[in-house]
Amino acid sequence: MRNMYSALLFALPLQLLAIGSIKAFDADDRVVVVGALHGLHDREPAFGYERLRSAIADFRPDVLVLEVRPDELAEKKPTPGRPEYPAVIWPLLAQMRVNTVAMEPGGDLYKEITGQAGAAFATLKQRNPAGAAVLARLDEATDEALLAYWQQPGQIQDEKTAAMAHGLQSAQFALAGPEFAAAQARWEGYMASQVRKAVRDHPGQRVMVVGSYRNRAMLERVAREEAPQRVVDAGAWVGKVAAAAAAGAN
Repeated sequence: MRNMYSALLFALPLQLLAIGSIKAFDADDRVVVVGALHGLHDREPAFGYERLRSAIADFRPDVLVLEVRPDELAEKKPTPGRPEYPAVIWPLLAQMRVNTVAMEPGGDLYKEITGQAGAAFATLKQRNPAGAAVLARLDEATDEALLAYWQQPGQIQDEKTAAMAHGLQSAQFALAGPEFAAAQARWEGYMASQVRKAVRDHPGQRVMVVGSYRNRAMLERVAREEAPQRVVDAGAWVGKVAAAAAAGAN
């Protein structure tokens, strides 16, 4: 009898965790942070444009936090380097009733931060042209390595992808120097503040943050700091949507 009670007591926390995981997908106040692939959507069948569209539409967000400037969001402008916006997100917004938040800075702050980062890389090219060339090759090689690694939709949102992206950023900081690191910190700090505010200001509502595969982990960490009970695992969510789509196709 004592052994039976021990087994029940041991199993109870696991059951509660399982129940909590199930509720996380159904609760009205869910928060999920998804990483888009920018130019890699065309090259990655596991998470092409249609998978991104489904991930957003099936989540049915009340609030959508996007990696764009305020003017890009307001005018649905072309977004160089982020083709998922004209290809997927701008058309989708025309079909949805959703509050939208621009995650990137605009106006003078945008010019100031990007100018600081650009100056740091211009200095690197003059001071260490070989180092600048290595960084360019490393950027391309990181994307190629990620494309080789990604086999399932959920992998794009996982810790290994985050670690590879972090490795590239560490190399940029080491070679481009403290001015670039400071500019990047200001940029990420602004985006983090937008995510925190969106989550904090919308209790009881579904919030989806669409970042990139390179900054998704940072943005999710911020969301978890603000509302740990509301955040659902992005890899599990994207995998769930992909599995449902595959089942519907059969």
